[in-house]
Amino acid sequence: MNQEIYRQKLENAIDELKKLELYRLDSDTKLLKKAFEILYKNDIFTLYKVDKTLHNAYKFILFSTLTKVSGSLAFLAIQILAANAIMAGNSFPKREEYFAKRCGIAINHLRAPVTVVSATKCEGGYKLNGTLTWASGYGIFDTLLIGFHHDGHEYEAMAPFRSSEQFKIGEVATSFVGNSMATVNIELDDFFVPFEEVVSSQVMGNYTKAKSVSKTIHFALYGLGLGAIEMSKDKELKEKASEKLERIKEKFLNTEDGVVMDSLRIELFLLVQKIVTTGMVLYGGKSILIEEQMQRFYRELIMFNSNGLNAEIKALFCDEFLNSIAL
Repeated sequence: MNQEIYRQKLENAIDELKKLELYRLDSDTKLLKKAFEILYKNDIFTLYKVDKTLHNAYKFILFSTLTKVSGSLAFLAIQILAANAIMAGNSFPKREEYFAKRCGIAINHLRAPVTVVSATKCEGGYKLNGTLTWASGYGIFDTLLIGFHHDGHEYEAMAPFRSSEQFKIGEVATSFVGNSMATVNIELDDFFVPFEEVVSSQVMGNYTKAKSVSKTIHFALYGLGLGAIEMSKDKELKEKASEKLERIKEKFLNTEDGVVMDSLRIELFLLVQKIVTTGMVLYGGKSILIEEQMQRFYRELIMFNSNGLNAEIKALFCDEFLNSIAL
């Protein structure tokens, strides 16, 4: 599947999505699942069939387009693409079986400096204890890629995304954005993972290192910027904002330096925040209505930028703020 075919598949899916009440995708889990299935049946998540070196090009096409339609849907796309990429990248023997499923992901806790989910080796596999946090897509995903620590290594493994005595799914979190994603915490109480369900094993710290060069959040923030610019009625704002947004885009597309990527993330976030805020002011008070796009862009901007934060990015944001108010 070349990029033009992928673009066409995505356009077909977007046309189908536009028949839905898109503003409800932020709050209605059943409707979000319906939208997710539209993308699934149009092969939007089959990037595991594409050479790994081209993944960023395809993801840029996807998120610069999809995020304008629904941030919640784009967020679920990030997760299934990540799960599939991890299975493909590790040549997981059962990957084809799981490619045919809807796979979520719950491994962000691996970046914590302490063990959040521990494992004890036992006959035939591992018994896990701890809490999986921020597992989105409950009721939409049927399986989940989970992370745990054992003997100085971090592991990733597949598990059914359904409640049991050993896999206790908590209440759905309530937030000001993305309620439809049905995000939950999961208590693991001697939850058994067979050896054959283990996808990968790396020394501790590998996940944080790999995460630092990801461009997915940049793609999503860029897509929100495009959406806000398209909504604007002011010609000068559209022109100047587009020029600045494109300059940042060229920078993040052409670097693989994690330090540079972190800096560009902050620059990109602040620019899109200004574009959205100014757009809302110019659009007037009706911009806060739930069916309007601008207020959604504003909330989803915060949602995406809250994802994948580490100590370095937090410090950079703080420094940026302090410098901006310095006398």
